Amino acid sequence: MTEPPLARHPYAFRGQPTLPPSLYSLSTQRLLARYNPKPIFAKRVYPRLNRKADFEKARRQLSKYFNLLNDLIKSDLLEVLFNYRWDTYRQKHRTILDKEMLDNELCCTYPEECSGRHNLDLQVSNLEFVMVWKILIGKSATNLNLLPFLDQYHNSIMVQLMLQDMMFPSGPPKGIGWDNRLNLYRDIEQELVKNTKSIANIQQIQFFATYRGFNAGTWATLLQAMPKLQSLELHYWVGETFFDIIRENCTGLRELILFRQRQGRASKDLERIPGLVNSLASTLRVLIIDSVDSSFTQKTAKDLQKAVAGCKLLECLKLEADESPYVHWVNSRYRVTTKLLIMTLRRSFQYLTIVRNINRCFNSDVKIQLTYDTYVDIDNHKHAFFSHGPITGGGENTVAQSTKDFEQAEASSNFFKLMSEFGPKVSSLHCETDIRPEYIAKLFPCLETLEMFSRATRRVPMDTRFTTSPSTWSKLSTFTMEVDPGFSSACTEYLLVHILGDIFTNASNLTTIKVLASQTGLKVSEFSLMLELNKVRNNVRKLREVVFLSPYRMQSQGISYQLATWFLANCPDLQLLRDVSSWGGGEGEWDRVVRDAERRGLRTAWADKTRRVSLYTIDYDSEGWIQADTGHQFDLYNNLNDEWEVVDMDNPEEMEDVVAALANEAALAGNA
Repeated sequence: MTEPPLARHPYAFRGQPTLPPSLYSLSTQRLLARYNPKPIFAKRVYPRLNRKADFEKARRQLSKYFNLLNDLIKSDLLEVLFNYRWDTYRQKHRTILDKEMLDNELCCTYPEECSGRHNLDLQVSNLEFVMVWKILIGKSATNLNLLPFLDQYHNSIMVQLMLQDMMFPSGPPKGIGWDNRLNLYRDIEQELVKNTKSIANIQQIQFFATYRGFNAGTWATLLQAMPKLQSLELHYWVGETFFDIIRENCTGLRELILFRQRQGRASKDLERIPGLVNSLASTLRVLIIDSVDSSFTQKTAKDLQKAVAGCKLLECLKLEADESPYVHWVNSRYRVTTKLLIMTLRRSFQYLTIVRNINRCFNSDVKIQLTYDTYVDIDNHKHAFFSHGPITGGGENTVAQSTKDFEQAEASSNFFKLMSEFGPKVSSLHCETDIRPEYIAKLFPCLETLEMFSRATRRVPMDTRFTTSPSTWSKLSTFTMEVDPGFSSACTEYLLVHILGDIFTNASNLTTIKVLASQTGLKVSEFSLMLELNKVRNNVRKLREVVFLSPYRMQSQGISYQLATWFLANCPDLQLLRDVSSWGGGEGEWDRVVRDAERRGLRTAWADKTRRVSLYTIDYDSEGWIQADTGHQFDLYNNLNDEWEVVDMDNPEEMEDVVAALANEAALAGNA
């Protein structure tokens, strides 16, 4: 007979029922079950492929089966096989927030710390990995992504080469050997060179240059064998030779992405980029150049501007470096035209120069996707977060006087003139900030999506000509926020009060809101939050999805059932409210919330408490829970700060209470 759960708690309210695992995903897991990690004592089910004859037999059988599948299924199998080991440039830079939690559709616990599985963690031998990869790629593929091999290369081969360079700049002396690990990437390149006809139909290629660039000759052969190539993404440490190869062999590229890896070798590769761009000016639609830890010289930056200005068909542009190349576009007569500009802006003494050059050198109807770092950078030092005693307001006393002086200078006609022209062009904003959203609303009134990595909610001085109107943020539909785990919730209980209050005040068409706090508890003054939300109840009527992901229960200092009741009462279009498993409230109070949700036509997803309990940190203990509808196990962390009690060891009465409590706990554990 099944024992009743220790406790039950809703974790989500949904308009649609929880879907069981699809036949497609179950088939994928079954197909790759050979590579699932198994306990040491488990009985071996699948034969080993140690002998050449067994290996060849397996290759023929897999080839016969996989060749019956369409390209989409093969692509999905490759993703599962690689287990998302390395993102493409677009995947890696699609957000500044924690992608693991942003994509977490299962529970509120961080995937790496969760007791349940969030994805398949396959263990594939190198030999079988290459075999399966070759079969899935096929003989007439149009896309070739080799970036997943960058993970293995980065963690083994490249580290070894860097050590060689540091210890023996002129090469290791005789008699000193190095670990010669299997280089999967080299093996894949050699397989491709053996049969270049298999890559004749490739239209999109994503690959990387090795640390010393010794595979340039291989790629000279491979790129020459791809006459239909339209999109090229190259990750490199040294790229001079590769740029020359691309210019000579890839004359019709529509998309070019060049990403310099960190700790790149000293070279003059950035000087070659203007010539490469100029050679592709007649066909380029997308140009992304990112050099994270090196900068363009003034001459190279201006040459690059001239080359980019010659690309008349440009639809998307991103030029990034350690120091923005736009800072050098002063007094230039070249005008760049593009539909979308992706850029990063960091507040410093030169950032207004960048804004001025963007206003002057780009077409007036350009849309900007902006990553904005509002922490003030003075003399290469970010002046943010200085402890000056207890936090006041939104954290106004957490910054240095130099930051306050810098921000006071922004309340000027020059800043207003530049930002009133630049701000309305920004349609998508990724913001790392400790400033209230009301500041963002005034600077960027035409946002469609907003992401914030937020630490505090300071108010800063602004020119009085910056105002909001009913049309401000009328297009804003998606808001996502991640709480800075090192500062926010531990210091100020008004973080959510100010942010949600400002967001809902200025945005009346929001459909999706997501708050991520996987590494810290959300301390909040709920009374103040409810007062603020009641002022803007008319602006949340279009909300369809509300997601709060935090596994930390803050007892009386966190979010409770009252917030769930408020969303259910004021959001008639609501289709999803999760994850409320860590929200406070008694059983009777949550029963009322469940009844309200059912009257709205929402289904309640329940979680059952298990007997697994452990100490997570000195401040939190860990409880095991399991979702009743999906079977997924996860953890919640109870804040112990409210439960600590100082006991006088010399007081017999207090010690008797402690002994009695411990004996009671032991008895309960024995009965369990």
